[in-house]
Amino acid sequence: MLKHWWIVLVSLVFVTTWLVRSVDDDLIIPPEDELKIPDYTLKQFNSTRMDESGQLKSQLTAVDMIHYPNVNTSITKPNMVFYKDKQPLWTVQAENGELSPEANQFWLLGDATLQQYSDKPIKVISRDLWVKIDTEYAYTNAPTTIISYFGETKSNGMRMFMPIEQIELLSKVRGHYVLQ
Repeated sequence: MLKHWWIVLVSLVFVTTWLVRSVDDDLIIPPEDELKIPDYTLKQFNSTRMDESGQLKSQLTAVDMIHYPNVNTSITKPNMVFYKDKQPLWTVQAENGELSPEANQFWLLGDATLQQYSDKPIKVISRDLWVKIDTEYAYTNAPTTIISYFGETKSNGMRMFMPIEQIELLSKVRGHYVLQ
């Protein structure tokens, strides 16, 4: 039996090595920049964005904001107002939202409402809306309802270009209009 002690020793080395490697794999901690740990939070905040000439471009208010380094910022009950010539043009609201790290893209998660400020306002109701803040472009694939002075239009998905007040309906468009 003592003649084969080296087989037992080699077997123990292999088993120990295997155990150490399997335990180490479970204990690997991701780099700090990959952890989703907030670096600051804000409550009841208001953020104002100006254009190159110093004119008011947009304002974002929300109940709660949780900022994460290098990943999207989480926002509760966001309300964003876009301005044109110092006048409010559109308001965008949602249950929740996420703002990109560069603060140029905004995902409105859950029910979302867009309200136009004009003599004959338009209200757009949808879900899960993507907004490019710099170009004031909004997009969704979700069912969308547009309520205006003349009636109601429904579609699956839409694209909106807020500065030129243009809405493109993507598919299955149905409308009900009342002429006055």
